[in-house]
Amino acid sequence: MDNQRIEQEAQEKFQKNLLFFQKEVPVLYEKLMAFENAIANGYYTQKYNLEYTKEGYFDVQEIESGKWLYGVNSDKHAEIIAKNIDYSKQDNLFETFRDLTFSEESLKQYEEMDIVDSSLSTIAPIVHYTNQYASKETTTMKKIYKFIFMGVGLGLHLIKVHEKIHATTYFIVEDDLELFYLSLYVTDYQLLKDDGVTIIFSIFDDEEAFRYKVYSFLRTMPVYNHYLKYFPLLSHSTEKLKIMHSAIISQDYLKFPHSAVMQVYLRPLEYLKEQYKFVSINGLKKASIFHTNPILVLGAGPSLQKDIEWVKNNKGHFIIIAVSAALGLLEKNNIKPDIIIHVDGFEASMKHLEKVSSMEFFDDSITLFASFTYPEFAQAFKKENMYIFQAAASIKKDYGHITASNVGIMSYVLSIYFGAKQIYTLGLDMALDAETGQTHLEGHLHSKALDIKHELDLEEDINYHETVLSTKGNFLDEVPTTPHFIASLMEIKGIVRNLQKDDQHSFNLSDGAYISNTTPLKSEDFDPQSLPVLDKQKLFKDLKSTFEDASDIGLTQEEYQDIQQRVIHAKNILKRIEEFKTLKFSSIDQYHYDLLGLFIDILTEHDVEEAKDTNNIITLYIQMISGYLFDFINTKEIDNPKRHIKKLNKLLVTQLTRVVTYYEEFLENFLKSVEHH
Repeated sequence: MDNQRIEQEAQEKFQKNLLFFQKEVPVLYEKLMAFENAIANGYYTQKYNLEYTKEGYFDVQEIESGKWLYGVNSDKHAEIIAKNIDYSKQDNLFETFRDLTFSEESLKQYEEMDIVDSSLSTIAPIVHYTNQYASKETTTMKKIYKFIFMGVGLGLHLIKVHEKIHATTYFIVEDDLELFYLSLYVTDYQLLKDDGVTIIFSIFDDEEAFRYKVYSFLRTMPVYNHYLKYFPLLSHSTEKLKIMHSAIISQDYLKFPHSAVMQVYLRPLEYLKEQYKFVSINGLKKASIFHTNPILVLGAGPSLQKDIEWVKNNKGHFIIIAVSAALGLLEKNNIKPDIIIHVDGFEASMKHLEKVSSMEFFDDSITLFASFTYPEFAQAFKKENMYIFQAAASIKKDYGHITASNVGIMSYVLSIYFGAKQIYTLGLDMALDAETGQTHLEGHLHSKALDIKHELDLEEDINYHETVLSTKGNFLDEVPTTPHFIASLMEIKGIVRNLQKDDQHSFNLSDGAYISNTTPLKSEDFDPQSLPVLDKQKLFKDLKSTFEDASDIGLTQEEYQDIQQRVIHAKNILKRIEEFKTLKFSSIDQYHYDLLGLFIDILTEHDVEEAKDTNNIITLYIQMISGYLFDFINTKEIDNPKRHIKKLNKLLVTQLTRVVTYYEEFLENFLKSVEHH
């Protein structure tokens, strides 16, 4: 074929690809057009030449060094890559599940547990069964449903791999925009879209945009996330693989098991039964007290300890909102918070009170606690000053609710929600101390010192709370952090983007990570003496009056009926599960599709109010167990699958029934107790 014909075909392919991206991925199309414009106007100097070699294949030459991207026949290179993609459960893949094993004895212990005492109570029986027959060491996959290309090059291997595996979802990552632009002359991306395939492109994305794309990829057909195969092009950086790994372990179902979320939805009913005051955060939003006074939000990061003298000297100028984990340090330094926030639902949070000498010190503080707070923790404070706000679960109508994964985020977000015009934060580090590697202030329940000098290796397991990564600093270019804190930074950005108004200004005094939409401000450069001194006794009375006006005890008739509707919905789900139990499955493939159908059926009414809680609990449960289930179904070496399906389905139906029944019975018992109250 002559060069003129080759050039014409390449140009036609390029135009076809542009039309494809314009229609299918408009954001990427705009990025490619901006790049083309930068070249045309001399804003960008090209690094590469696309060449069709005399040996009859495309290659890319780096202009400055003269080096070739491939240096071998790129078509044959693509074929070799495709040939080497295998169906093992061990090589070049991400595992997105908890690697659990159970002895017969531990299995029995978990099965006998109350389902809210451990998420493993309803997970262990299924995992134990699948582990026996679908071991990652000895079995292989029948099909690869989701695949990641880490590096595109000229894209030839993308087509060859697709022709071999025909995955249903692809994640295509390339950091070099010019290289991707050149691939449009060589690879027909339309060929990847056969049979309704989903493709998520991450081209020339920064870390934050990349993480959002990872989450999007994980949310696409999540039942097939158990093993995620990838191919890394050698010329592509490994940094995105590390980021992807940390994003995978940050998924909600791994952080918040369904059993814990069950308590989040049910514990508010206990507080209602015990006649605690529920406060409307929508009502507090209207209160002028928050609009006219500066707020200082104190988190439990290392910066609070470092700057505690500054807080001590300037405490009178702010409404101080403090996280419960900082109470010991604040009492020691005679700093009385005006509002204390607590959101932890577990017994371990009681340790925060061990650092307090006298609880009476906080008698004139408003306690604003999440509706799933551990009951004994709440009992340690004066009930008359306690106000329960709806966090995640929504029972009181028009009271509003806020969901956040930790107390630091919640405290900051609430101050924005209340409409505060000036917000200062300290101890909201979301990073490690840059010198000591300390995660929190001393004495904090989760405080530890991490090795900030350790370089993360690609083969290393990433730990959500302990692996050291880096992120943009508030005062420094970079600070050490963890996947947990990075997820928190993204969470803050997502929540605040929708809440913060133009007339609200946030200043970050913490020597930690940069927080989106805040202004870095060093405490030594900030003298609050120009701010008026607040009369704290009057402030407490005004806050108390504000909270009383926005709160109520018990349920209205309408709220009572809403809970009745939730019971009816849960009963309908149980009925659907019972029907599934009686089905006969002619093959493992039929079971596969019928199981997908069941999951879709019981989660369909996501926009119906009474379905929201059960949907969230069941979704988390399904995300946790579906990997094991569908990996078993997708395992090539399963003998006598019909026998296994029967047993596996019985296990699934039993455990799913336990989950929904617990929720339904708890609501019914609550309604009876309220009737007789």
